[in-house]
Amino acid sequence: MNLRPKLLLAFITLIVLPLIGLGIASFLKSEHLLEKKYGEQTEITLKAVGGNIRYFFRELDQLSDSSVTNPSVQEALRSSRASVNDASRLIAISQYEKSLGKILFQNPALSMVVLYGKDGTMFRSYRNDPTTFKPIPYDLLQGHSVYPDIMRLAGRPLWLGPYEQPELTGTGAALFTQMRLVKDVDTLNDSGIMVTQIKSDEVDNMLQDFTLTGELQTQTRYLIIDRDGLVMMDSRHELDGRLVEDETKLDLQATERYASYHGLFGREDSLISAYNLDRSGWVLVSVKSWQSLTSENVRFLQWIGGITLLCLISAVLFNIFFVSRVAKAIIRVVRKMRLVEQGVLDTRVPATGKDETVLLARSFNSMVDTIGRLLSEVRTEQERKQRAEMMLMQAQIKPHFLFNTLESINALAAQNEGGKIMAMVRRLSILLRTSMHHSEIITIRQEIEHVRSYLDIQKYRFEDVFSYELDIPEEALDDTILKLTLQPLVENSIQHGFEGLPHMGMIHIALAVEENELVFMISDNGIGMDVVALKRINGLSRIRERGLDADDAVHGERRGLGLHNVADRLRIHYGARYGLRLCSAAGHGTVIRITIPRQR
Repeated sequence: MNLRPKLLLAFITLIVLPLIGLGIASFLKSEHLLEKKYGEQTEITLKAVGGNIRYFFRELDQLSDSSVTNPSVQEALRSSRASVNDASRLIAISQYEKSLGKILFQNPALSMVVLYGKDGTMFRSYRNDPTTFKPIPYDLLQGHSVYPDIMRLAGRPLWLGPYEQPELTGTGAALFTQMRLVKDVDTLNDSGIMVTQIKSDEVDNMLQDFTLTGELQTQTRYLIIDRDGLVMMDSRHELDGRLVEDETKLDLQATERYASYHGLFGREDSLISAYNLDRSGWVLVSVKSWQSLTSENVRFLQWIGGITLLCLISAVLFNIFFVSRVAKAIIRVVRKMRLVEQGVLDTRVPATGKDETVLLARSFNSMVDTIGRLLSEVRTEQERKQRAEMMLMQAQIKPHFLFNTLESINALAAQNEGGKIMAMVRRLSILLRTSMHHSEIITIRQEIEHVRSYLDIQKYRFEDVFSYELDIPEEALDDTILKLTLQPLVENSIQHGFEGLPHMGMIHIALAVEENELVFMISDNGIGMDVVALKRINGLSRIRERGLDADDAVHGERRGLGLHNVADRLRIHYGARYGLRLCSAAGHGTVIRITIPRQR
C-alpha cells in the first residue's frame, strides 16, 4: 500500500474514529454527570420547598392544639350533653357557632370549623370561602373509614389532602382537611370531634415560587401525592385528583426520604425527583424536562459530527491533491512532530527551498513556538485560577441557609417577636459582613464573632438540638486567621454530627496560645465517624493526586468536602507545617485540631 492510502487510513483510524468515540463517550458521561448534578440541586430545592410546607402544617397543628382547649370549644361540647328544650338548644347552638368564628380569624388559611358533640350535635362556623366538606351526621361519621384512625390518634391531628376522601372533603375545591378527637380538659374524657378545613392557596404559592420560568429554562413541575399515588396538588393544575401511576411507572409514593430518577413522565423524558414530607405519607415530586437539561449536550454532539465530517472530507482532498507532492516534507515534519510529542519543544524543521514545503516548515516552527508559549500561559492561568477559586470558596454562603434564616425571621415577625428579630438580623448582618470582607485575612475577633453568629442562627432554627461553648483568650483576639476557617467545621458538626443523636449536642471551640503558634480545638459530642468514613475523608488528597475521579471515590460522602477545603486553604496559605487534623470514633464525637502561626 502506497503512502497516500496509508495516510488516509491512518487519519481515519487514529484521528476520526477516536474523535467519534470520544464524542460519544463524552456525551454519555456528561449526561450521567448532568443527572447527578441536577439531582443534587433538585434535592436541595425539594428540601427547601418541603421545609416550607412542613412549617405551614406545623403552624396549623399548633393553632389546632390551642383551639381544642379553647373555652368556646370546650363549653360547646359540654353543652351538647345538657338536656334543654329545643328552642333554648337552637339559641345556644347559634351562640356557640358565633364564638367558634373567632378561631377562623387566628389564621387566614382557615376556611371552616365543624364540631361534633358525643350526642351528634353539630356546631359550624365558616368564612365566605368555597368549602367542600360535607357535614354528615355523627353516626355516619362513626361508620366512615377515617373514624378508627381519628380514635387511634387519641387527639393528634389526622390530615386529609384534597381528593383523598371525596365523600367527606368533596372535589369542588382543593382544600386540606384536619380531623381530631377533642378531650374534655377537666376529665380528659372524649367529648367530640373537631374538623377544620384549610385553604391550599399558600401551599400552591410555595410550589409556584420555586417554579423556574424564562426563555432558556422550562418550568419545573411540582406535585404532592399521597401514599396511594393520588395527586393532591399539581403546580400546573392538570393532574389534580388523578393517580400518578397514569403518568409514570415509578413507585414515587414509596419514597422513604429522597430519590431521583431519569424516566418518562407522561410522554416526555424527564428528571423525576421525590421527597418524603413526613406527614400522612405525602410525597413532594418535581418533574423537569430532560430535553431542556441536555439541549447543550445535543448541540455538542452535532458539532462533533460536523467537525468529524469536515475532517473526513479534508483528508480525502488532501490525499488526492497534495500528499503525492509533499510526501517527503510531511514525513520530515512527522518525524519532528514525534519529537515534539515527547516534549522536545526546541526542535525545528529546516526551511530551505522555494516551494510550498518552506511554508509548511515555517508554520511548523511557528506552531512549536506557539505551543511552548501557550503551555507557559496555561500553567500561569491554572495557578491564577486555583488562587481565584480559593478566594471565591471563602465568600460562599449557601443560598438555602440564607433562605431558611429569612424564613425564621419572617416567622418571628408573624409572632411580633421584635427583640428576637433584632438579634437574628444583627447576627445575619455580621455573618454577611464577614463573608463579604474584601480581605482574605481577618482578626480572630472577627472570625469568632462570625462563627458565633452562625451558631446563634442555627441554634434558633434547631432549638433543643445543640448548644456551644467558646473558650478564646483575650490576648489572641487581635491575631489574624484565614477568613471562614471555623464556620465550615461547626457546620459539619451540626449537619452530620448531631443527626439522630439521642441527647443534646455540644460544640466546644477552644484556642490555646503556644509560643509562636495558635492551636484551635473544635470538638463535639456527636455520633462521630467509623474507621471507614475517617479513612475516606483523610484520603481525599491522595485520590486527587493520583488523578482519579474524586467524585466517584467519595460518592455519597459529601461530609468531608468542607474539611478538605479548609485543610487545602490552610496548607496553601501557611505551608505544609500547618493545617488541620481530625480524630473521631463512632459514638464518641469528633475533635478537630487546627494549627496556624501567630501573626498580627
